[in-house]
Amino acid sequence: MAWWLLTAATVATVSGCGSEPSTPDTTSNSAGPAPQVVSGSSAAPVPARDSNAAAPQCRTSDLAAGLGPETAAAGTVAFPIVFTNNGSGPCVLEGFPGVSYATGSDSAPIGAAAAHEGTSSGPVQLASGGQASALVFAVNVHNIPPEQCQPVAAPGLRIYPPDNTASLYLERAATACGNGRVTTTQLRVRAVVAGDAGQ
Repeated sequence: MAWWLLTAATVATVSGCGSEPSTPDTTSNSAGPAPQVVSGSSAAPVPARDSNAAAPQCRTSDLAAGLGPETAAAGTVAFPIVFTNNGSGPCVLEGFPGVSYATGSDSAPIGAAAAHEGTSSGPVQLASGGQASALVFAVNVHNIPPEQCQPVAAPGLRIYPPDNTASLYLERAATACGNGRVTTTQLRVRAVVAGDAGQ
């Protein structure tokens, strides 16, 4: 009988010691997925991104791009690049698209890519068929000394939606500076906003 009591006490002691590391393991396992969900869908403004947590980032393959109306002033032309969600569900765009002059969808950029102007106003959720846009400013490069600019014909624009490595191509004939080191910025782009006006 004494041997049985001693064995039971030993088992209880071992079980008690073994249960302590199991508690952190359980906590670790249950807490693991939570940061992944939050950090995977969070940017700097956490509450804004959480409100759109159900929608994934828009992929280039789900987007179509077009050009909005142009306005001109002081040697610069402004026009919005309009993104339309052609996917079956909602998605989110946030930040700045990449924009450069190009001769085709797979060509290298002509001169310097667009510089960012301003700051991002946060994520924009696009329903299926919904639109967001980014305003682009194109400088009249004929005002730049030709020896500095090295002007060339640019038949279109190559556009990378925010946080995507695949691009879209839009035809828009212009003259660009072939010199990528030209000090005058030939293109500037603002962050995406809701709607098709770029502002």
